[in-house]
Amino acid sequence: MFKVEEIGYERIEELLAILIERAIWLESKDIKMWEVSKLTKEEIISRYRSPKVFLGIDSDVVGGFLLSEIDTNYWMESISDNAFYLHKFAVRKEFGGKGYSIKMLEWIKKYGREMGKDFIRLDFVKDRDYVRRMYHEQGFIEIEEMTSEIGLALVKAEYRIGREGESSAIE
Repeated sequence: MFKVEEIGYERIEELLAILIERAIWLESKDIKMWEVSKLTKEEIISRYRSPKVFLGIDSDVVGGFLLSEIDTNYWMESISDNAFYLHKFAVRKEFGGKGYSIKMLEWIKKYGREMGKDFIRLDFVKDRDYVRRMYHEQGFIEIEEMTSEIGLALVKAEYRIGREGESSAIE
């Protein structure tokens, strides 16, 4: 049975192992994503302002992600908004293509609603068509394009959390 579990920083290495695995795999395909040298506990806690760390589990750890309540890296103009910012979202290579990304995104949206948030926000690499399609299908709306500090073309996107009886789509 699939579940998402919040873990403390004492277990963050489990998520970091997934991120490093994916970064190395992407690098082997000449695709830029995350700098392995920055995938450390200290860097994550500092860069994302003490985020919550989560693992997706289905008998085994299948993936994970970070949620923070502030993103001064890419969402500075929205600093006072009531949002969760999704970072370092990844599924282990062996579990890719089995729907775990969708299950985790659905859990994140539900969790955001339960926590009283108005938005789930994220950024993704512009030329990753599969990722773009997945976020669109999950109701994320593109807000703007920008360039990351390592030169990647990124898209900022958000999901508006609807309250009971409200639509979650942005009109």
